[in-house]
Amino acid sequence: MLPDIRAAIFDMDGLLFDTESIARWAWKQALESHGYLMKDDFYHEFVGRDLSWREKILKQRYGSSFPFDSVTAQRIEIGDRRELQEGLPLKPGVLDLLRQLNNLGIVIALATGTARNRTIRRLTNAGILQYFTTIVTSEDVAEGKPAPDIYLEASRRINVVPVQCVVFEDSCVGIEAAFSAGMYPIMIPDIEQPSPEIRCLAYQVWESLEQACALLEQRLGTRG
Repeated sequence: MLPDIRAAIFDMDGLLFDTESIARWAWKQALESHGYLMKDDFYHEFVGRDLSWREKILKQRYGSSFPFDSVTAQRIEIGDRRELQEGLPLKPGVLDLLRQLNNLGIVIALATGTARNRTIRRLTNAGILQYFTTIVTSEDVAEGKPAPDIYLEASRRINVVPVQCVVFEDSCVGIEAAFSAGMYPIMIPDIEQPSPEIRCLAYQVWESLEQACALLEQRLGTRG
């Protein structure tokens, strides 16, 4: 059973929105236009990571002269264009879960490695911005996931101690970050499945946010 939870902190990409397929496609397109190739297994190293980490591993793979800024700018341009043309669907269960938590009086926060302006745009377009008391991005902290900084900053802003925070994540590095922050990480896998080590760090691994709705109603609905 979960203890007395007062806050729920969400990751965004791959958890609230089905973004990873577009992101992977955009990175591949941008890299290919600069003469580089990316395999799917290499993209998995990007999941949940901020730009500073991606720059590091890309330069390790392709050399110190890799044009990171140029590739990244193109990746964002073509990814956003496709996102705006096709729309960005919410994952199943997102809206019901946000409403449920809000009705229970649970404080809701967001902790994402995506830039603030793109985060606000996505939440606004989906009609869910109003549910989030605070939004913390990688721009607000010294180190991205798997460091605990982003979750600790969210905890500080909402004035809820880490042990009273449950975290919803789709990435392994996000689970590491939430665990290191002293919170209760729940993994909803997207394109990355948890290793045995990550399963040990996660409080639970659930199939979907729809499952979260049903279980949280049981576990949080009766709290005093």
